[in-house]
Amino acid sequence: MHKHYIDKLICPKCHGNLEWKIQEETEERIVNASIVCTECESKYEVRDEIAVFLTSDLSRNDLWETGESGLEKLFKENPNIYEKLFNMPEDKLNGADYWFKASYYEMKGNYDLSTTMFDKAFNKVYTQDYINGWESQQEYVIKNVNETDKTVVDIASGKGYLVEKILKATNNYVIATDFSTTILKRDKEYFKFKGVYDRVSLIAFDARRTPFKDNSIEVMTSNMGIQNIENPGEVIKEMYRINGGIFMSVMQFIDENDKTHMELFEKYASTAYATKRNATEVFEGASFKVLVENCFMADIKPTPVGEIIEGAGIDGFPVQDTKVEYAVIVAKK
Repeated sequence: MHKHYIDKLICPKCHGNLEWKIQEETEERIVNASIVCTECESKYEVRDEIAVFLTSDLSRNDLWETGESGLEKLFKENPNIYEKLFNMPEDKLNGADYWFKASYYEMKGNYDLSTTMFDKAFNKVYTQDYINGWESQQEYVIKNVNETDKTVVDIASGKGYLVEKILKATNNYVIATDFSTTILKRDKEYFKFKGVYDRVSLIAFDARRTPFKDNSIEVMTSNMGIQNIENPGEVIKEMYRINGGIFMSVMQFIDENDKTHMELFEKYASTAYATKRNATEVFEGASFKVLVENCFMADIKPTPVGEIIEGAGIDGFPVQDTKVEYAVIVAKK
C-alpha cells in the first residue's frame, strides 16, 4: 500500500483513529505493518503490501478462494479429467472448458499464457453484444477518469478488468479493493506482470464497512461489482459516507417484466440492482443525486457449461436468451 493513503484511513468498525507500527517499508510503500484502532482496539495489518481491514463480525463467502481450491481438488481427484482437458486441441474445447483451462494457468501464475487464453475465451463464452456493451461502459468511465488527476478507488475490483484499463489509459493512481485477499494477491502479481503495479495499492475490506474517512474519496468506480455485494442499501449508504466527489458504477439491468430472471434474482441474490428503476431508488435512498448514462441494449445468451469438466458453469445468469441494458450510474452528493 502506498504510504500517502494513511491519512485517508480510519477503523472500519468504529471509525476511530489508527495506530500504525510499520515493520517493513520501501520509499513509497508499506510492505508489512500492524495496525490497531485507538478506540475499539480492533486489529488490522498490511501483509506483503496488501492492507487488510476486514472486521470479524461480518460473514463472507470467498468464491475466489473456493473456486481456485475447487479446481485444483478436482484435478487431483480426477487425473483423467486433467489429462483430457490439457491434451485436447484448444480449438476442440468448448467455451467453459477453455475458460477453466485458462483459469488453471492463471492460478499457477502463468499470466503470459492465461491472458492470451482469456482474450479468446471471452469470445467463446459471451455474445458480441455482451462484450460490446460491457466495454462501452468501461470506456465511458475511463473517459471521465481521464479528466482528473485524483486517485481512483475501485470498489469490489475482483480480477481488476476496469482497474487495468484505467491504469493503461490514464496517469491516475488506483486503489483496487475486494473483501477477498485471495483475489488481491492474484491482482498484485498480475499487475506486476502487466507493468502497471507502480500506481496500484491493494486494500481488502468489506464494502459494508470501509476504512475510509468521511468524504475522503473524490473518484470512485465499480465494474459490476456493486451488484454482487450483499445488503445493497447498507453498501450504498457507506459509499455515500466516504464519497467526496463522483461515483461511477458500471451496471447491467434486466427488464422488470423479465419474470424468469426477476425470480432468479429474488431466489439467489436481490432485485435491488436488477432493474434500472430499482438501482436508481437504492442510490437515491442513500441521498445520492443520480444520472443513468451511456445506456446500451444487448442481446445475451446463457454461458456454456463444461463438457470435459462436466456440467461446470461460469455464470448463473442468464438462464435463457434475453436482453439486458448496460449503463453507468453516475452518483454525486
